[in-house]
Amino acid sequence: MMATAIAHPMQALVKYHGLKDWELRIPFHDSISVNVDALWTKTSVQFGDFERDIIEINGQPVQGDAFQRCLVVVNRVRELAGIEDRVKVTSENSLDYAEAKGLGFSSSGGAALAAAAFKAARLDEKHGWDLRLISRIARRLAGSASRSVAGEYARWYAGKDDESSYAERIATKSDLDLGMVVVPLPSDVRTEEAHSEVMSSPFLEARIRSASTRVEEMEAAIKSGDLEKVASLAEVDSLELHGLTMTGKHGLVAYKPESIQVMGEIRKMRQEGVPAYFSMQTGPSMFINTYPERIDEVKERIEALGLKTISAGVGGEVKIV
Repeated sequence: MMATAIAHPMQALVKYHGLKDWELRIPFHDSISVNVDALWTKTSVQFGDFERDIIEINGQPVQGDAFQRCLVVVNRVRELAGIEDRVKVTSENSLDYAEAKGLGFSSSGGAALAAAAFKAARLDEKHGWDLRLISRIARRLAGSASRSVAGEYARWYAGKDDESSYAERIATKSDLDLGMVVVPLPSDVRTEEAHSEVMSSPFLEARIRSASTRVEEMEAAIKSGDLEKVASLAEVDSLELHGLTMTGKHGLVAYKPESIQVMGEIRKMRQEGVPAYFSMQTGPSMFINTYPERIDEVKERIEALGLKTISAGVGGEVKIV
């Protein structure tokens, strides 16, 4: 009972922040993302007669809260499959966590884990290759993992319970061929810290209203192929997200000086007629959204600042390999 899956992390275009149900990881509003083809997580899951459950990421044993969050996914699969076998999970990322924060590797990690465990437990024989169900399982590790499961452009419906909170693909690369330049930056800020912090922000209710409106605008812009509308909405959403984090109880600042430097360069590029827009998640790393044919131009400008970049396009759904 063993399977291996590969999933891509996502760039959240309309992000969720904070949770109304922390156990099931159900958010306050819907969100939309696009998978990033240049980045990936590859995870193998084996059920068998092991002495204990074993989870390793990039060759290192996982312990503490991270172990428990992975186990929540495994336990849900064991429950659905009616098995009690121990599990061995080995996972690797295209980038080490130490290299970048805010690139969504918890999303690809959760997606690959859920899919590999689903296949290894032979749940596909009972349910078929049900991406909606797999997205619900992946959500228990990280909400954004539900969207990574679906692939390309995905919408996570917040819902109100386990069955109604799931993600599905809403558009494909053929609808909007987005080019991305990824700028990985390290950070000690944990995603859970950021999500907890927003619960004390006086602007949380306003954010929920704003994001709920923006998600409809974003879906319409994606389906109509309006790249600059999509990219500008993602930029506004990023600024709003970090504003919410910074106005929480502890005033958490999740970006770094390099993040500000990139923002300034992008705005300078736009003044010069280069269509480039930044996007950030809960860490300092940056996504720069542009037309695929302008990627090299944008990369050159960012690398001139002394920063590493990665070229990317639209990534697909989780796959068993």
